[in-house]
Amino acid sequence: MVLSAADKTNVKGIIAKIGGHCEDYGAECLERMFVVYPQTKTYFPHFDVHHGSAQMKTHGRKVVAALIEAANHIDDIAGALSKLSDLHAHKLRVDPVNFKLLGQCFLVVVGIHHPSALTPEVHASLDKFLCAVATVLTAKYR
Repeated sequence: MVLSAADKTNVKGIIAKIGGHCEDYGAECLERMFVVYPQTKTYFPHFDVHHGSAQMKTHGRKVVAALIEAANHIDDIAGALSKLSDLHAHKLRVDPVNFKLLGQCFLVVVGIHHPSALTPEVHASLDKFLCAVATVLTAKYR
């Protein structure tokens, strides 16, 4: 998936609004994913998946930090997320579909917290970006 110059600008603009909220948005995103797609919880049997748990906040912060890292290196997402891709493919063996599900939940969280910023154009760009991230994170499964 090719991101246009406008897509890159849109993604960087919306991601800039998220930086100070990594823990909260990430935890909310995970919580939403676990409720809407309960099968995704199978990869977190050791987690307290309840609202506000320290584990949800910690992992949520990591998820959003990885998205910020990818946005900061938008011309080399594969390079920016290489170690994370290795971890998920070779050690954690997370179902690749989960990355797309997480992306959908992230879009919802962004829309809830920044409704005026998530214009149709920004929504489309962020969706393309999240699909690109999911593709990178699943590339090493092959």
